[in-house]
Amino acid sequence: MRRAAARLAACVLVVAAFALPSAAAAPMLLDEPADDGKEWTVLVYWDSDNDLEPCADFAMEVWKESFTSDDEVNLIVFMDIISVEGTWIYDIHDGEAHEVEAWGELNCSDPLVFERFLDYGLANYPAEKTMLVMQDHGYAWRGLIRDETDGNRIMLMDHMALAIRNATARSGAAIDILALDACDVATIEVAYELRDTVGFLAASELFVPDDGLPYDMILRAMVADPGVEPRELAYDMVDMYMEYYSSKTLYEHMHPYDYDFMTFSAFDMSLMDEVGAAFSDMTEVLEPLVADNADALQAAWNHAFVTVRQSFGGWEFVPSAYTLFADLRGIDPELDGAITAFMDAFDAALVNEGSSEKLGDAPTGLNIWFPPCLANYYSAAWEWAQLYVYEDIGLDLVDSSRWVDCLMEYYSSQDGLQNRPNQVA
Repeated sequence: MRRAAARLAACVLVVAAFALPSAAAAPMLLDEPADDGKEWTVLVYWDSDNDLEPCADFAMEVWKESFTSDDEVNLIVFMDIISVEGTWIYDIHDGEAHEVEAWGELNCSDPLVFERFLDYGLANYPAEKTMLVMQDHGYAWRGLIRDETDGNRIMLMDHMALAIRNATARSGAAIDILALDACDVATIEVAYELRDTVGFLAASELFVPDDGLPYDMILRAMVADPGVEPRELAYDMVDMYMEYYSSKTLYEHMHPYDYDFMTFSAFDMSLMDEVGAAFSDMTEVLEPLVADNADALQAAWNHAFVTVRQSFGGWEFVPSAYTLFADLRGIDPELDGAITAFMDAFDAALVNEGSSEKLGDAPTGLNIWFPPCLANYYSAAWEWAQLYVYEDIGLDLVDSSRWVDCLMEYYSSQDGLQNRPNQVA
């Protein structure tokens, strides 16, 4: 059992021990790739320029202890913390974090900063396969990566997708797995937004504990079998996540509470176009049926909705998409056919899914935004969340489907659904 790392104070000492950055400058591209020919590169974009700084220290200790060989795997980490100005890139190997770049204080919620790191990592650490990990607070369909020092805003999902597309197009490399170490971001809106950017997506529908991903398990598995293919690794990461959080004593965690509220899933992004097309067709059939079947929709919502959790983005009302629509079968024959087509496309794209037993059968891998009333939809009680309006945030699935129209039909079906803030229907 690994020794738990020290908390915030130690984090400050660890960073201070490295040379502090002198100024933000363009990343140095090496004359020759640093590690050409390896099987895997793991690029980690880590934002703790907020209240998650203790997680950075914990993760760093885990990486240094569990990453026992860099013969066939690179582990390259971009790090931003709140207690010390600056951003750093570390090459983890031989039990140490070796600083290779210091870029000064940057806003890591800026997609251009993210893109700059991708350019640097893909150019200097090419490999046969690449995994990208992004860590920070997550806000479902809105985005992730909140930098409190620089604007206290987040990186929108469409901006993140564009940064990945730009960097991979320039490098000619591919991101084989994108692992989102952030709460609530396994949504159908996010998966569709990222459909042409990465090979596989791994993320959680719900809360992710401070430990984050089971980095010890993942890195040891990659070192033991660097030839593992992306699909197999994405599948195994789901099982690792559920195993790691299966007990508060089997593995040492940052906090000693029961981890019985876990979800994690992996999807084949090459099949997400089909999921989006089936979803769009289904919502077109559903919209004219909503008003007369609002009770059925609410009953489906009650089954599909796992838990409500207050976050910086408001109340995350995100029922499980597959369960929600599966429960609407029986309303109309044409709708039944459209739902079946959606479920078939969803099943084809799903690589693996796991959830804690106490959550029942509701979690199925991807959530969808469905607030219980109009006041929640527009986040009437949250000034910050009003900056991110669902139909105006640039999400492709929202723009290409009738889902917003379905929601508006539902809210107008009963007067009480218009102005009942922060309540579960």
